Amino acid sequence: MIRKQTLYRVMMIVALLAALLTACQPTPAPTQPPTEVAKPTEAVKPTEVPPTEAPKDLLDQVLAAGKLVVSTDPNYAPQSFLNDKGELDGFDVNVAQEVAKRLGVQVEFVTPDWDVITAGNWGGRWDVSIGSMTPTEDRAQVLWFTDPYYYTPASFAVHKDNTTIKTPADLSGKTVGLGTATTYEAYLGGTLKIMGGEIMYDPPPGVIVKPYTTDAEAIQDLALGDGVRLDAVMSAQPTIQQAIDSGVPLKYVGTPAFYEPLAFALDKSRGPSDKMLAKLNEIIKAMHEDGTLTKLSMKWYGIDLTTLVKPGEATPPPAAEELIIGTTDKVTVLDPADAYDFHTWEVFHNTMDTLLHYIPGTTELEPGLAADFPEVSADGLEYTFKLKQGLKFPDGTPFNAEAVKWSIERVMRLQGDPNWLVTAFVESVEAVDEYTVKFKLLAPVNYFPLLIATQPYSPISPNCYPADEIAADSTCGGIGPYKIVRWERDVELALEANPDYPGNPPKTPKVIVKYYADSTTMRLAVESGEIDVALKTLNPTDYADLQAAGKLQVIEGPGAQIRYICFNVTTPPFDKKEVRQAISYAVDRDAITSVAFQGTHEPLYSMVPMGMWSHIDAFPKRDLEKAKELLTKAGFSANKKLVMDLWWTPTHYGPTEADVATILKDNLEETGMVQVTLQNTEWATYKQYMSAGSMPVFLLGWYPDYLDPDNYTWSFAQSDASDDTGIFYSNPEMDALLAAGQQAAELRGDDRKKIYEDIQKLWVEEVPTIPLTQGSLLVVAQPNVQGIVLDPNMQYHYFLMYKE
Repeated sequence: MIRKQTLYRVMMIVALLAALLTACQPTPAPTQPPTEVAKPTEAVKPTEVPPTEAPKDLLDQVLAAGKLVVSTDPNYAPQSFLNDKGELDGFDVNVAQEVAKRLGVQVEFVTPDWDVITAGNWGGRWDVSIGSMTPTEDRAQVLWFTDPYYYTPASFAVHKDNTTIKTPADLSGKTVGLGTATTYEAYLGGTLKIMGGEIMYDPPPGVIVKPYTTDAEAIQDLALGDGVRLDAVMSAQPTIQQAIDSGVPLKYVGTPAFYEPLAFALDKSRGPSDKMLAKLNEIIKAMHEDGTLTKLSMKWYGIDLTTLVKPGEATPPPAAEELIIGTTDKVTVLDPADAYDFHTWEVFHNTMDTLLHYIPGTTELEPGLAADFPEVSADGLEYTFKLKQGLKFPDGTPFNAEAVKWSIERVMRLQGDPNWLVTAFVESVEAVDEYTVKFKLLAPVNYFPLLIATQPYSPISPNCYPADEIAADSTCGGIGPYKIVRWERDVELALEANPDYPGNPPKTPKVIVKYYADSTTMRLAVESGEIDVALKTLNPTDYADLQAAGKLQVIEGPGAQIRYICFNVTTPPFDKKEVRQAISYAVDRDAITSVAFQGTHEPLYSMVPMGMWSHIDAFPKRDLEKAKELLTKAGFSANKKLVMDLWWTPTHYGPTEADVATILKDNLEETGMVQVTLQNTEWATYKQYMSAGSMPVFLLGWYPDYLDPDNYTWSFAQSDASDDTGIFYSNPEMDALLAAGQQAAELRGDDRKKIYEDIQKLWVEEVPTIPLTQGSLLVVAQPNVQGIVLDPNMQYHYFLMYKE
């Protein structure tokens, strides 16, 4: 069964990451046969010089022996690592294979420690190091270096919870982990002299350096917590990014410290190597010119690292044909003023940016259409944003403060489904000048930047969307990585790269989203190759089957989606707490997760998801006797049963919903005091029934608007907000706690943590909803699809995906 991965499993994956450079994307299947590591009992014999002859050039020795012995490292994915079959694989392995091929010889590998390689004096145990080594003046005392075959920036990172280290200068007096005998260690020691590289700024003084065998071990220690063992790490920027993409809680500090070339190395003590050095440079040049190195870089790193490029200067990889994505979900309303569902927001995420947005693969924000983070007034009531200049919407309308103001006021005026994300917090919006916009809040809200990153805050063109009505079928879009070029409802959505988007261009210029009526049809489509990626949702058994078959990628990411029961607490007998409490004792979460979701969900005992700050297991475990006791107290018995309808919607949450509803019916009827009739209707009608309050008990799922416990509580239990979800719950004590949570001084402070713990405890007494399960994010893709980055906000980044 597929289970949600824990941080510790992610850390074990990170332990295999490169110390010098790691891919920005998941490791793809190799295009060349992996190379088996020499067994300890079968040590590779180095090329020997005939004792009766004068020393020959290393090239002559290699050609005479018919083999090239290469040193590399088995712990530096994706340069060189042991794959699942225990064989050497990776970028450097493929480069070495190509070099040997062009020399016309076989290749064999040895794997000595890195400090042994950099020390020189190899004693003829191997011929060349192809292991991403940076040429430095110190190393050049004992080694010859070829021309660079690729480049990488070196950066600092801290734990994501750290709030005190904001620049490299703040690292003074702090403990920084790094790989031993690396350029990072030399840099912090003030002795680094890169041959052909560029140092951007002096190292921070007074840093306490803590060397590790590999950078991956340092990253693993930093992941244990801020300051637990380390305050920061220094490594190659792609190594850090791969760790972040894999779920490690890191964030960058400052810009790269230096840019370094990577080269092959030859041992000076070996003897004449002029011909070998010249030949290797000739091969490297040819591999640059014919695109071989670029292709391998794209394969293993997802970006072209073969030229010295600084962040922001990189060009997108060579585009393959269009990427085809399949889903069983539906677009509801292509208007950010009214759309409030996972898939439509996913489309918006790729076609209309917000002022701030999440960095893919993380829970951290960065500027999107804003030029920088906002300036916040001392009282916390005003957020002022400077906007990026010179942008325009797809219809040609200029992007400016007036357009932002018009867009936000339109959401407030039209009162669509997600309007509360604006109206509950924003009093007014002011265009201070052409490129400055100010939000005035009703009350201080510590997580307002998280709200700014939600789709109702997407700026749209005043000349494309109507001012006073919802444009349900609009393809206007906003300023995003893609623009919509064609849409046929429930059939197909076509996107093309937006040349006016200010961020990095999409990895694939054209994306087609195909809509499927059911999971079975979509599974056939991905198995036949009709689609490249299958997103939400296949049957739980499909994921297990496809993973076992091993022909397609099955990728699992962190999940913040939850499933739960809702009550209209104004409808008898569910206006009695005892009845709602009884049902909470009767539900069998283990049965739902194991039977309905086949292990792709976990039991959930709070509305605040597991893994989210402030979560506690508040709800009790299943107890049928307690359920019967409470039902009896409420006036029910085996002869006078609680007769109720349980509502569910058949397609919006995927094919598992019928099973969930059936299991819950069995759970409740097992008390002998409840009789359940299952009722269902499609999502559009379901939403209408919710608003009208005509479903006393119904099932819902929640995907996060913003990653904070407030988002999992306010909407269901705040007196005004709960009406929108069909719950109609009102309690002054709960309202006060929810308001205090929003206005606490520190977003992650102890005082606010206690508030949300109290909310979760009160929830168990009041039971406006019953949490059931928490699910992972699962994607199935063809083997050649790369750039699938999954993160807790659960948005799919179409613009990062590409095919080899």
